[in-house]
Amino acid sequence: MATDWAADVKKYVADADDAAIAGIVRYCGIALRNRDSSLVAFSDKTETDRVRNNFLKKKLGLTQSDAVLDKAIAKVGEVMKADRTKNRVTVYYLLAAEFKKLDLFVKKTAEKAKAPAAKAEAKAPAKKAAPAAKKAEAAKPAAKAAAPKKAAALKKTAATKPRALVDKPAEVAAEVTEPAPAPAPAPAPQAAANPGAGAVGDGAGLGAIWWVLTIVLILFVLWWLMS
Repeated sequence: MATDWAADVKKYVADADDAAIAGIVRYCGIALRNRDSSLVAFSDKTETDRVRNNFLKKKLGLTQSDAVLDKAIAKVGEVMKADRTKNRVTVYYLLAAEFKKLDLFVKKTAEKAKAPAAKAEAKAPAKKAAPAAKKAEAAKPAAKAAAPKKAAALKKTAATKPRALVDKPAEVAAEVTEPAPAPAPAPAPQAAANPGAGAVGDGAGLGAIWWVLTIVLILFVLWWLMS
């Protein structure tokens, strides 16, 4: 059923908010597809009670008494009295305007309009992140292949480090505990080192002289005796 809901609302409110009308149409949903459910029968008490409980209380969140709400519904029915087709969208718009609740439908429409843009923005970073994720996945095999080499290098380092740590303290200990060689004494003069050497030499010389003199004396005595 094709109906220009905005045109029907603007018969009563010339400057009606198109966004609010679109929000009410969205709220009514499938009820507008059937002619009977798209209209409000003000003469039917069950129908007006449904409008009061479902639309005014639940949707608009009104807490006024039933008498106050029923009075507002009757007021809208009086305004639309001359119209044989009292469209549900127009009735709801007039009631929401009466209680200043049109912003509920404007906000809902605006949020739904923004939703596709927000989804598009959310998808854009995801697309940008996809190549980075692929690069990271491609780098994983190389990292796995390099892991054994790194492990072997670490084992070699761990095997050589203890020797260096053990040898170094030994070298340090040897340097600390081994005494430094004593300096060689300066050579002493020969005479000072052997003071008795001169005396022995002199004694030997005198002995030789005495023996020569003794022999000479003996030879002289023998010569004298024989002469």
